[in-house]
Amino acid sequence: MTTSLREGAIAERLAERLAERMSEAFAAETANSGELVSVTLPLPRIDPVTLFEAAVETDERILWEQPSRGLSMVAVGVAAQITAEGPNRFENVATAWRKISAAAVAPDPGACPVRAPVSLGGFSFSAGDGATGNGRESAWGDFPEALLTVPRLLFVSQDDSSWLIASAISGEQSGRQSAADELTTVLARAEAGSDGASAPATLTLSEAITASEWKRAVASIIGEIESTELRKLVLARHVHANSDRPLQIGAALRRLRSRYQRCTTFAFARGESCFIGATPERLVRLDDRTVRIDCLAGTAARGASKAEDAALGKALLADEKERSEHALVVEALRESLAPISTALSIPERPRLLAMANVQHLHTPVEATLAADEDVLGLAARLHPTPAAGGVPQRMACDLIGSYEPFDRGWYAGPVGWTDVRGDGEFVVAIRSALLRGRDAHLYAGCGIVAGSDPGREYEESRMKLEPMLWAMNGANG
Repeated sequence: MTTSLREGAIAERLAERLAERMSEAFAAETANSGELVSVTLPLPRIDPVTLFEAAVETDERILWEQPSRGLSMVAVGVAAQITAEGPNRFENVATAWRKISAAAVAPDPGACPVRAPVSLGGFSFSAGDGATGNGRESAWGDFPEALLTVPRLLFVSQDDSSWLIASAISGEQSGRQSAADELTTVLARAEAGSDGASAPATLTLSEAITASEWKRAVASIIGEIESTELRKLVLARHVHANSDRPLQIGAALRRLRSRYQRCTTFAFARGESCFIGATPERLVRLDDRTVRIDCLAGTAARGASKAEDAALGKALLADEKERSEHALVVEALRESLAPISTALSIPERPRLLAMANVQHLHTPVEATLAADEDVLGLAARLHPTPAAGGVPQRMACDLIGSYEPFDRGWYAGPVGWTDVRGDGEFVVAIRSALLRGRDAHLYAGCGIVAGSDPGREYEESRMKLEPMLWAMNGANG
């Protein structure tokens, strides 16, 4: 914690100041009953995972952290919420958010890097319209197919500066009082802190299908690629892990951000469940009209030495099969962005993106939009990319359900945030797990293309499962 909250009763003063500012905003001529009102205040910087843990008794909480950018957000409670189901879930959520944000009242936020109001949420990989052939699993019961939450309290940090964005519905006295009361409670718990201790957990793993069955599925997909118009299909594995003790979410998040600094670490806690991950893949970031996207496809292990690591990276860059798989992702993004862009920058060759245990082929894409567009509309346009679904998109997604005997839920779906301007960022929720008590559901997918080898794909899936297993028990392998 950068600043002690006890010093000078900072927590109490912040709560009092928040109540004053919200009363002023509610009384403003522009604030009509039923509209969302948000106020922004500077505050001392507090470790985001500590804040997330401090809000453990809150109805909903979210963590979003990008260590390499110095950006973090922790959302506590609910001021307003949007949910949707079905194939039009993106459009329905986007329409509702535009309506809420257009009517919102938010005084000048000062230097805060996001402009209130801000909503955070996510989308399931597929809609419950039979597109994957699977019904909703009970494990995902706490997570709608589309969800955006405007938190009562949003703690935002950029480098060494921090802000609080508090939101409530105008006319609801209980809403603004809840924000002030919750602020006092969360800050008090954050000051008490966490000892950070977490005894290693022993995990018992099981799968719906065996390794040999999964490899046979890969072989079958290769057959379909050779005999049909299918060019790529991403096949996922689902591993159930049972722990000998309750899983420690805070400890898992600290491990993930310490080892995966270049990833986006996220956690969405609802009810008794928490969806966490550390993903290297950005679906889309929008800042004014500038769009940034990461193309990730093609994977190799890291080496035990610098020489071995360099050799594995060089081999990955030269691998025809991996380059072909990567090219499918790049071309799909080009086709999606070209009609709406005045400028599109795509490097001719991929580069290497090194993670702690794997390295990927990576092509960063940047575009300038030709007209106004918001990040929710871009997420709907881009999801699912060939890196998460396949090519052709519809054909691949229809086939996924026949090979995967489980519901992906939010795995490989977009999770992220958007502000009142329509700017924001969504990432692809890979390297992730759904935690509930002593149980965890882990997912990892591999892109199957012409030339894929079932054994090699299985080993790749093992590497992709490793980060979340390590995050839960602190043990490699």
